[in-house]
Amino acid sequence: MIPLCDTPGQSAVAAAVGGLLGGGLAVTFGLGVTVAVLLAGFLAGAGDILAHVLRGDAQFRAAVTRVRRAVGRRGEPP
Repeated sequence: MIPLCDTPGQSAVAAAVGGLLGGGLAVTFGLGVTVAVLLAGFLAGAGDILAHVLRGDAQFRAAVTRVRRAVGRRGEPP
């Protein structure tokens, strides 16, 4: 089962800011709708991950540990 995010408000804010920035940049530079959507999605995702990194919340640290174990990186405590 996939655990739910402990910070849904943070994700919502990142999505809104990413959408506004991506849309604004697309309009400013005359980009197409597809590029605007991709840019907004990228900015929202990057913003959410950056917020998790800056906050250092436990759920994010646990997820990073699981990914490192899955790809075979060592050095993390069991």
